Amino acid sequence: MITIRKAIADDKLTIQKLNNNADVRQFCLDCLPEHTMVVELEDTLVGYGSLDIADELAIIRCVYIAHNYRNQGLGDGLVRALINYADRRAVKRIYIFSDREIDYFKRFGFKYISSDQCDIKIVGAYNTNSDDYSYIMELDIDEYFNSRHCH
Repeated sequence: MITIRKAIADDKLTIQKLNNNADVRQFCLDCLPEHTMVVELEDTLVGYGSLDIADELAIIRCVYIAHNYRNQGLGDGLVRALINYADRRAVKRIYIFSDREIDYFKRFGFKYISSDQCDIKIVGAYNTNSDDYSYIMELDIDEYFNSRHCH
């Protein structure tokens, strides 16, 4: 059975072990971010994702599925769960900042934007200099729930 749920303190060690095998530079290993979700398959934690939320805006900090469990739809389920989680907290737009192209997120309706199109509030809230990232993606949550990407 697949379970996607909010992370708890006991998940931190397993997330750290997964992180040792990952290229996830933006995940804070010293803490368990408040808005972190995990994917369990048959009671084994196989992935995690994390959001930072500031008012009506959010940033996806990371999404990771262990190599042995990829291509099974678990990452898609996790991203959709993060979007739903953000929506329940009145988030209107979600951003992704990256130093490389990440077309994977287009399937959910994320669109590439330029740094001058990025909401200045998200940049200020997280000391994120949008000029430091080559690629910025944005998802309008209302558009997501009214599009084919949601289904």
